[in-house]
Order: sequence, then C-alpha cells, then structure tokens
Amino acid sequence: MKTVKVLVAAAFLAVLSLVFTSSGCKEKSTEPEQGVQPITEDLFPLVVGRKLVFSGFLRDAITDVNIEATGAVFEARMTVAAVNTQTPFGTAHVISDSMRVPTGLPQPPTTWVVSSYYVQRSSPTGSGNFSFLTNIGRFYRTFGLQRADSLRWIMLVKQDAGVGEEWTGFDSTWTAPTGQVRLQIVGKIEPKAPITVNNQTYSVYKATATRKIYLGGSATPSVVGETASLWLAPDLGIVKFIFNADGESRGFYRELKSKNF
Repeated sequence: MKTVKVLVAAAFLAVLSLVFTSSGCKEKSTEPEQGVQPITEDLFPLVVGRKLVFSGFLRDAITDVNIEATGAVFEARMTVAAVNTQTPFGTAHVISDSMRVPTGLPQPPTTWVVSSYYVQRSSPTGSGNFSFLTNIGRFYRTFGLQRADSLRWIMLVKQDAGVGEEWTGFDSTWTAPTGQVRLQIVGKIEPKAPITVNNQTYSVYKATATRKIYLGGSATPSVVGETASLWLAPDLGIVKFIFNADGESRGFYRELKSKNF
C-alpha cells in the first residue's frame, strides 16, 4: 500500500573518539568526540530565473516502475520563479515545474502539465535545511480521515544533520475510523559520490525520503516505502529526481539534460 509522495532530507554520524595511552606512563587521554558535522555546501541554490531541464519517464501509478514508452517525449523544466515571496502557505520560494507527457490521443500527442513547488529555507542560497509543501491527501483518503489540511510542510533535506544518520521530516498521529494511525516521513543523506546522467558526471549527495505508517499505536511500522529520492550537486541543485507513484497518481524519473547558467 503506498501513500503520500513527498519529497524529502539527512544526517551525519561522526567518527568515534580515539583512546590512546601515552608513552612512558599509565595515564590515558581521550580525544574529544567530533560530533555531527553539517553539510555546508549549497545543495539547492534558488536564484530567480535559473532553469534545469530534464529527460526521463513517467512511473506507473500502481507498480511504481518507469513507463519506458514515455521516454520518447518526456521533458521537465524546473525554473526558480520567486524567492522570499508571500504565498497562501506563508513566505516561501517558488519553483515553476513544467512537464511534457503523452496524452494517449492522436491529437495532441503530448501536453504540458504545469505546477509549482513551494520551498521553505532560511535563505534562497547558501547552506541550510529545506522543506517542500507536500500533499498528503492520499494518506487521508486511504484511512478515511476527513481533513482539510492535506498540504503539509515536510523537511526533505536537513544539512545540519550531516551524512548517514536518519532524521524525521514529518511525524503526526490521527484517530481514524479504524483506529489510531501515524504517518512518519524520515530522511537520510548518503555521502558524496559521482553519478553520470546524460553523459555528464557530477559529484552529488543522495537524499532519500521514506514513509513509515504505524497502525493502532504499534511501535513497529506496518508500511515502509520510499516516497522520493533526490541527487543534489553543490552549487547546482537537482541532477536526478525520483518521485515515487502512490497507487493513485503517477510519479516520475528525471535526469538533468541541460541548464541555463
């Protein structure tokens, strides 16, 4: 069972402190623990007018696998439209997202689907955590919850947590007709590594958002599944993007093809 998509963030375990014995005496001294080391690079610079163009595929709503036939026409464009602007959801940065997909009809064979991403972070550029406004309506409908607040801010990237440690980007519990239900979105960032897309190699961090659903007050999740994965190149942004299908609507798979900066 799949629920909300969302998109997604991360954590860093530092090296354990080293213990050593001084030469010529029995006294031991211990180096201080380094602690978490935040990622200080700008993983998603939001500069008005910057545009990323992607190739890729739609993903099947039920099986969540790429629909290879859509790759012949699929194109997506993410353009930074505004920063620090007032929106119906508070002050945020706005990314215009346009995606060309097949219609399944003789005419027109393709259509552009236009939407917006709303992003919150302390500054549009520089290092920092950022959250995406995400629709969790699918989750509400699955469990019979009658609520009007289906748009929720979810932290997808937590740079001050560093690399390798899981963090919580969203966590809430409701009473559904069938009993208590809890939705938790957790994130993690993997160490920087090279990735090649469209014959271009980038050094990136991979951030993955995973949903966990707990039923009836259980401490063990009944459902666990990825909702989104982003490969982020410092000073550039997203170079690869998987937005998982949720059983109700299609997701997508994107690879960076070009940029205008």
